[in-house]
Amino acid sequence: MRILKLLPIMLLVAGHGILAEKVIVESGIIFKDVSAEYGLKNVGNQKATWADLNGDGYPDLVTDGQIWKNQSGKRFTNVTADSGIKPPRGGSSVVADFNGDGILDIYFTGKGGMLCLGKGNFKFIESNTFKHDSVTMAACAVDLDNDGYVDLYIANYEIWKKKIGFRDLILRNDKGKMVKQWEAPDEKLMRGRGATACDFNNDGKMDIYVSNYRLMPNFLWVNNGNWELVDEARKLGCAGSENKKVVFKNYLGIKYYSSGHTIGSLWADFDNDTYFDLFVGNFSHPPKFQDRPQLLRNSGPSGNYRFTDKSSIAKIPWQESYGTPAAGDFDNDGLIDVFFNTCYSKDNGRLLRNLGNWKFKDITASSGVLSRVSYQNALADFDNDGRLDMINNGRLYRNVSANNNWITINLRGKAPNTSAIGAKVILDCNGKKQIRQVEAGTGSGNQNDLRLHFGLGTFNNSINIKIIWPDGKVDEKLALPNSHQSYQY
Repeated sequence: MRILKLLPIMLLVAGHGILAEKVIVESGIIFKDVSAEYGLKNVGNQKATWADLNGDGYPDLVTDGQIWKNQSGKRFTNVTADSGIKPPRGGSSVVADFNGDGILDIYFTGKGGMLCLGKGNFKFIESNTFKHDSVTMAACAVDLDNDGYVDLYIANYEIWKKKIGFRDLILRNDKGKMVKQWEAPDEKLMRGRGATACDFNNDGKMDIYVSNYRLMPNFLWVNNGNWELVDEARKLGCAGSENKKVVFKNYLGIKYYSSGHTIGSLWADFDNDTYFDLFVGNFSHPPKFQDRPQLLRNSGPSGNYRFTDKSSIAKIPWQESYGTPAAGDFDNDGLIDVFFNTCYSKDNGRLLRNLGNWKFKDITASSGVLSRVSYQNALADFDNDGRLDMINNGRLYRNVSANNNWITINLRGKAPNTSAIGAKVILDCNGKKQIRQVEAGTGSGNQNDLRLHFGLGTFNNSINIKIIWPDGKVDEKLALPNSHQSYQY
């Protein structure tokens, strides 16, 4: 581990009123493969979801239709056999409280989709829900009509050899039962690989960004209410380059201009201006007309929420087979970093440390993470030590970086949206602000822990916390660093 600078500071120890000396690492993110030690040696390499399924304060793991119970951050045990979930239940998964009973449920995207309603203590029952014959790569849970029940956006893909594509779908949540509400029109019959939700324009309605493959432009479905969704990706600068020199057609013969092979994208505030930016995870072959990965800055209300490409500043090193990104503050310095997977054996996933001002540094070589041929990429502080850990490439990577200060916030929403999907939290540390949102589905078929993690650097005073609940209600709280905080609507 390369430590560039050590800073002795004094800080408050969580849960106590005493001061203790601590060494702060200014630079250096280190992970350790603890898969065997924690019982996850044979966890598999499928897309993954972190969620606290039994409410004990430790996030459990769902991957490849299997449920792994987190035993107080010390070991994981496979509890699928007695869960009521019938194998094979593959594909990616989305976890939220769909029926409003206060217990987390699981939606599996494989084989036409299946909603498994939680009954507590890792027990589930399969629910009657809309079944479809699409090939689905990912979904996200989001309340699109502000009725309190979280709906599902289904990003659908293709059967490549048969040249068959499938329209994206929205399943409306009718009090716990999923029914078909919407499907994409002909001209939007693209190749969806991921979907992620965010109220990026702060109008009180959740919007959807869709990652499309086959060099197709991406969608930004702006929610105008009453189930009116308008794709404004081109208008707002986040559809892709749409190079007019290279023209393709979808399977209905509708023309489109070359953009990227986008596999997964995500929302995160990379510059701490409290507006959610976009990381667009483009796979790209060598030809220059294929979009490389993009970092897009949200200009906020002064720029009509248009996105500006900051990729040339970020200088993400090119690899051909980038796949699914995940973003979190791995070194707790107050800036969101990125781990970006790859899906070819000749490439390696990259850990990109955020240096500020849209500059990123590739620190993969010293990070301890080896990730090849994987779409699995999900984050959670599984042992509650204040550092974000990772499930990736069939391995559990524990974050063992020397720690800066941090805070974790767990929101309990108003029924029926008890998961508080769509809620935002803004932290104010003496004028320096950060924002996070509660999201189910991170844009690539993976899902991070529903708890919100913030790195604080060396800040060790009282933190002002602003909670914007899904219905617009605002609460303000005070908290201390190095603590796990829970707030109820």
